[in-house]
Amino acid sequence: MLKKLILATALLGVVGCAFNKDNPNNNATEVSDRQKQLNTYNRVTGFYTGKLTTTATQQDVELRLFTLEDESGTNANGEERYRIVLRGKFQFNSNKLQLVNMKARFIPETSELILRNEATSPGIDDVHTINAKVVGQKIVGEVKSVSGVIGVLDLTLASNQSSAPGNTEENEFYERLRRQYESFAGTYVGNSVKDGKAAFQFQIRLQVVKEGIVPKIIGELTRSDDPKNTATLTLTGLYRGETTPPSLVLTGIPRLFPSSPYKATIDGVLDGDTYKGTWVSNVNGFEGEFVLNKIK
Repeated sequence: MLKKLILATALLGVVGCAFNKDNPNNNATEVSDRQKQLNTYNRVTGFYTGKLTTTATQQDVELRLFTLEDESGTNANGEERYRIVLRGKFQFNSNKLQLVNMKARFIPETSELILRNEATSPGIDDVHTINAKVVGQKIVGEVKSVSGVIGVLDLTLASNQSSAPGNTEENEFYERLRRQYESFAGTYVGNSVKDGKAAFQFQIRLQVVKEGIVPKIIGELTRSDDPKNTATLTLTGLYRGETTPPSLVLTGIPRLFPSSPYKATIDGVLDGDTYKGTWVSNVNGFEGEFVLNKIK
C-alpha cells in the first residue's frame, strides 16, 4: 500500500510539472543554451578582409560573419522559440555585386569554420563552399565551387563589428551602380540567328530591382514562335562596366517550369541602344547569335 501511495504521489508530481507552463526552469534552460551559443559564435563574428589566391590570380575579398535568430518551434507557454544561427556574406572587392550569402557552422573543438552558399542552385563556377580554420584573428582555408577548388583563402579580422566600415561609401557605390543599370534597362527586340538564318524573333525586357541597398538586374525573354509563352525565360543579369564595351551576361530559366534543368546563358555587349552577342543552353548547346535594338 505504501509503495502505491509513493508511486501515485510521484506521478502527480510529474503530471503537475508537465502542465506547469510557467515553470521558470524552461526559460532558464533556454537562456542558458542561447548564451552558450552566443559565446561560441562571438569568437568568430566580425568583418574579415584578405586574399583569395587561385592558380591564375589573387583577388581582394571580404567575409562578414554575423548571427541571426532562426525560428525553432514554441516553448511551454506557446511562445515562439528562436535559436541563434551563424551566417556569412562573402564578397569580391572587384565586383560588389558578386555577393554570396552563406549558411555557416563553427566547431569550437576543432576551430573549423564551414560555410555553404544559400542559393538553391549556384552556378557551376560560383562559390559553393568554404572550408576553413580559425586561427587567432585569421581565417585560412579553401574556397570551392561545384566543379572543384577555386582557390586558397587567407583572411584577417579587420573589425569585431560584422558590418564593414565606410557604409556611406558603400551606399554611394550602389546608387551609382543603380543609375548605370537604369541607363540600359528597357525592352530590346531582334532575331536569333543560326547558320546565317533568322530562326525566330525574340524580345528581352530588363528592369532594375533592389535587394536591400544592392541593385539587381532581372528580366524576361519571350519568343515570337511561342504564342503561349511556354518557353518564356526568367532572367537575372551580371553587368561588367569595366570592359569596353560593357558586357551583360543574362542567365535564364523557364518561367513556367523553374525546376526544369534547362538553363540558358545569354552573353553580349551593350553598344548604345544595341545589345549583341551569342546565347547557349545546357540542353541544345549553341542556340544562336543576336543583335537586339532597344525600343523603349
